[in-house]
Amino acid sequence: MHTSWLGPIRQISFTTDNLDHLLVFWETQMGVRPWSVFRGLTLSMMYEGRAVSLPAHVALSMHGDTLIELIQVLGDGPSPFHDSLNRPIIGLQRLASFSSDIERDVQTAVEKGMEHFAHGQDATGQRYSYFRSPAAPGILLELLEATPSFNKFVDLLEARVRSYGATPTVSSTGEKSDKDDADTRNGLMRAVHLHEYGDPDSFVIETVAEPEPGPGEIRVRVAGVAVNPVDVKARKGWLKEWMPLTFPARLGGDVAGVVDALGEGVTGFKLGDHVMGMVNPLCNGGYAEKIVFHAAAFVPVPVGLDLVEAAALPTGVLTGTQLIEAGICPAHGAKGLVIGAGGSTGRAAIIAALDAGVQVYAGVRPSSRSAVADLPVTGVIDITDDEALAAAGPFDFLADTVGGQVAEALFAYVKPDGVIASTAFPPPTPPAGSTQRFVSLVVRFDGPRLERFSREMSGKLKMPVAHKLPLAEVAEAHRLMEQGGVGGKIVLVP
Repeated sequence: MHTSWLGPIRQISFTTDNLDHLLVFWETQMGVRPWSVFRGLTLSMMYEGRAVSLPAHVALSMHGDTLIELIQVLGDGPSPFHDSLNRPIIGLQRLASFSSDIERDVQTAVEKGMEHFAHGQDATGQRYSYFRSPAAPGILLELLEATPSFNKFVDLLEARVRSYGATPTVSSTGEKSDKDDADTRNGLMRAVHLHEYGDPDSFVIETVAEPEPGPGEIRVRVAGVAVNPVDVKARKGWLKEWMPLTFPARLGGDVAGVVDALGEGVTGFKLGDHVMGMVNPLCNGGYAEKIVFHAAAFVPVPVGLDLVEAAALPTGVLTGTQLIEAGICPAHGAKGLVIGAGGSTGRAAIIAALDAGVQVYAGVRPSSRSAVADLPVTGVIDITDDEALAAAGPFDFLADTVGGQVAEALFAYVKPDGVIASTAFPPPTPPAGSTQRFVSLVVRFDGPRLERFSREMSGKLKMPVAHKLPLAEVAEAHRLMEQGGVGGKIVLVP
């Protein structure tokens, strides 16, 4: 008869207020590496009967047969990661075992008197449950569902740890009409919607009521909205397993425009201010004449910066700078390769790396060489040219904005103790023989950094706008994105 609910301890989880410092401890003092680091995750679960959602950074590696998890939670409690005084827990947080039948094991745990106080599932569908008991205060136990994808991930971590210390080998292988103005005056506006996943012709331009800002929100009359790769992936349905659209859906995450209404409590802006910001690109996004979003997600546009140019900045600039400054943190004089350098994120990453005093190589396909011609990099490399990559490497770091097999193949050109950081989603899978620290980064809004970049951009390296199209030509904008080799941002102008 099956009575045990907690199998062998397979994971130990530690919480910290500084993930980078704790990583260094485990690497230098404990000799545990390589690590896979995931920045910008959201931990969502049911905690004591209510929904909890917390931003977090997570790092994973193996120590023997044990999975070591390091977590830096950024949000406020209450949660399993905070104590009774709502302070973040620092140190050992919980012990976990892997369950092949989590429903059975949860039931057994409850029958044996354990309190099942939190549960949830991650983006892959893997379920987990937390338990505690008054008989053992301070001890949290967890069941992790042993799904096929999770088991594969653990196997890859084990393979990478086994390979640590070995040297990787290089394989040889628009104007408005009078009617539009009348619609705006009557409280209506135009917006671009999707009612189903599909090709670029799936977009529909509709007349809808203009939104009203709530507390802490501003309404922006859109002057420009950038078209980003995530928009194309969302429209095609490539992200629906992780971030499904709710139809009718409106895309567009990068917006610049003029404040034309203020919600209750907003003090940082006034009517008529020129602003740029990041909104949710998958729900009530910027493909519209007006949008409403949290005021905290916007910053002023510097004097002299055109609003269409400003719309091209937020996501690309912040993703690229955070890729270097948070994902890699390169030492002065380090040598790195940025792939996808012809895109806005890659370009921003190169600018941030140059500011950090790094030797930067721009990794591009032959069709994108012209897009990086003005960048003062150490060299430009065709990422399909093995000889050129081998001659320039090995690199201290790889900054990836491409993902997939392209990025995975380039692990071989990075030093065994180097760093690979990626903004691709889904992120690349570190090869079994790789030993480098791997970081998967999800961009977060950073208003001061965006303002600083936009101020310093004037008269220096710019983020070029390759195409400025009317909002009604959204389908053409997406076709251009899919063709590739755009050489700059595509901005829609309502």
